[in-house]
Amino acid sequence: MSSGKILPRRQAIPVLYTRGTHYEVGFDMGRTFGSMIKNFLILSKPLVETYLPLYQSPKGRQIYNETLESVKDSFPQYIRELEGVADGAEVEFHKLFLLHLDEILPQALKHQPRSKNQPTGCSTIIVNQSNCRLLGHTEDALTETLNHYYFVVAHIISDKPQGKYNVKEEHFMSLCYAGHLPGYTMNQNHHGLVFSINTISAELLRSGKTPRHFITRALLATSNVDDAFRVLKDAGVGAADACSVNFTFLADPRQMCYNVEMAPSPERKNESHLSIREIPLGEHNYHTNQFDRIRQDQANDLMIDSSISRMRTFGSYKPPMSEQDVRHMLGDASGGDFCVWRENGSCDEVVKTIAVGIFDLSAKTMSLYSDNPGETEPHCRLPLLFK
Repeated sequence: MSSGKILPRRQAIPVLYTRGTHYEVGFDMGRTFGSMIKNFLILSKPLVETYLPLYQSPKGRQIYNETLESVKDSFPQYIRELEGVADGAEVEFHKLFLLHLDEILPQALKHQPRSKNQPTGCSTIIVNQSNCRLLGHTEDALTETLNHYYFVVAHIISDKPQGKYNVKEEHFMSLCYAGHLPGYTMNQNHHGLVFSINTISAELLRSGKTPRHFITRALLATSNVDDAFRVLKDAGVGAADACSVNFTFLADPRQMCYNVEMAPSPERKNESHLSIREIPLGEHNYHTNQFDRIRQDQANDLMIDSSISRMRTFGSYKPPMSEQDVRHMLGDASGGDFCVWRENGSCDEVVKTIAVGIFDLSAKTMSLYSDNPGETEPHCRLPLLFK
């Protein structure tokens, strides 16, 4: 029975190892974490208070359907995967797809106020030194997401090429919000891709395009840098909403890291608008939840204020040169309401840091924390998948 109750922070990170078809992997996620998914669907205020009521309107249903059909055309395998999650958890598919639409529906209907007008988001630090190569990431979300996430290690083999990029095999690790597809938090695949996502709340969103959740899900199947840029560009359709992607490939001889800001095309082109920054050996980079380079209006003032505050906190430190430096920076609780590590000990807090991951690109490990990384040891240190 789902309680619909927010619990205090649990010192636990569930991990599922699964293999099969897209549907079977989705079903295993849903079946294994069904009670957590059901509970999250009760607790999610954006879903209950905004997305579902808009979905019931004729215009809302039209936007839902045109976006669903667009995703089916490009990535039918990921729709089957999400159908598997719904069936395994015994929940309605449309509720899960609405979570993946996020703010596309209310923005397209000019619904005011935008439901997640809160300083949600996350912070990423890249250290790219010859003796220390790290990608560290906080996962910050509305408090109802606390304790509603899990880690999935999946191996998917298809008998026929799948989707617009003809993918036959995927093998990846990903932290997933309850009921969500892998790929939209902190992730890694067997081709050596390591990446994290920073949500950006763009004012300009496009219904009928590809939601960022599905673009980043497709990113999990990429095998090299050019492949990754191709997926983010999403030629022929383009992104429906915005985010920042921090990534590298372990086998890249240049040892280059990247930050890519992705947004819907302002000229209505059928492709994403991208801004790419290279982070070569000897440099570091920070990114939060605002456009640093793309010039587009952003919708969430609190998210921008929080991003500015977190970047200011990072700027007060010397450039990070070690894993200990990154742990302290991601665990920094200074800065008032808009701090990097967000936890005031109360379930009434609107936004919390729900987890932290630190990828050691040299040692090929990922350390997972469910509490402040500056004060605690990781729950686990998982080896990265790598062919």
